[in-house]
Amino acid sequence: MLASAVWGTAAIAFGVRGTAAYADPPRPPARRRVRDMSTQQWEAFVRAVRELKARGTYDALVKAYADDFSATHANGFFLPWQRRYLLDFERELQRVDPSVSVPYWDWPLDGRAPQRSAVLSKAYFGGNGSATRDQAVLDGAFAGWTAKVPRVHPLRRSYADGEKIPAWASSELIANMLKNPDFQVFNMQLEIHMGAVQMGIGGDLAQSAAPNDPLFWPVACFGDLLWHLWRSRHPDAPVRSAYGNVTEESRLPRYGDTVAAVLDVERLGYRYDDVWPRTR
Repeated sequence: MLASAVWGTAAIAFGVRGTAAYADPPRPPARRRVRDMSTQQWEAFVRAVRELKARGTYDALVKAYADDFSATHANGFFLPWQRRYLLDFERELQRVDPSVSVPYWDWPLDGRAPQRSAVLSKAYFGGNGSATRDQAVLDGAFAGWTAKVPRVHPLRRSYADGEKIPAWASSELIANMLKNPDFQVFNMQLEIHMGAVQMGIGGDLAQSAAPNDPLFWPVACFGDLLWHLWRSRHPDAPVRSAYGNVTEESRLPRYGDTVAAVLDVERLGYRYDDVWPRTR
């Protein structure tokens, strides 16, 4: 290992070229919209999630979320902690397959009739649970999934309006929200809108152990994308919240990282694929 490092340094110094071994490291895989993923990318994501489930890693992550729920919701830790938590999940996925990244769901684009979203089709995460089967999800990539926190049960969804989901915040409302330079306001508004998505879909997603439903990840990932966009618009805006007395120097529950340490996504090793909003 040491010899390789020395040779690599010498090769750069003397202008040795032509081998991939000494090229710049590749950029991290981009997080992209669920429906923009290729078939191969989607299948790789599903395989990696299922492998984490088989290893017990997935349910340990769900338990961590549930255990820290009260400390990381309805306060200024919401966005910073969710970012660190998503990163934890993504790193575990990449231990299985380095090509995998967490996808996001552009849920405001589906806000008028959420139940008709492709994301909730059998091609992706599946739809509503069955009223005759304990609200178990019977279609999609995670049909037959067994949740284990706080106790064993089938993956459940129960749309708030029966077979329909109440409308969510529109893309226009979210875009307007991004204009506000106050972190405390943005953080709390985004938590409310993400909560409406989760409550509207219901079942496991509406509980304190929400990641029992793999749909949690693309919902939360879109929230992280919005925070990334907010920061790009307000790069000098301080992270300050009276709710939890959170500042850049505050340390995240469980992880111990400072809030300041999770503000730059590329330094954390990931990036997003495109600019939001998009119209289709």
